[in-house]
Amino acid sequence: MKDKSKDINRDGHIGWKELDFRDKVAYTMAIILVASGIIMAFLCFFLTSDYSITDGVLFYVSESFVTGGALLGIATYIKGKFGEITNYIQNKVHDEDR
Repeated sequence: MKDKSKDINRDGHIGWKELDFRDKVAYTMAIILVASGIIMAFLCFFLTSDYSITDGVLFYVSESFVTGGALLGIATYIKGKFGEITNYIQNKVHDEDR
């Protein structure tokens, strides 16, 4: 297995190319869920004759927003914290080397 070095920015975040497949799938699914909720709400609103959104569509929109937001928020928070810890450890190791 190839050891790839991760390009960590100063704020602890890594780029899209350095993400694992699992993280890329999670981010992609979150974006698809949020976009599908927005599209579903607009289609339901404009395709009905009385310009209303039915209960089923509201339920889908709310669930897709909550799930997509959770995928984005939790993954981003955890990646940020691991980045901060990694930077802290690297700084301490470099300080001890001097």
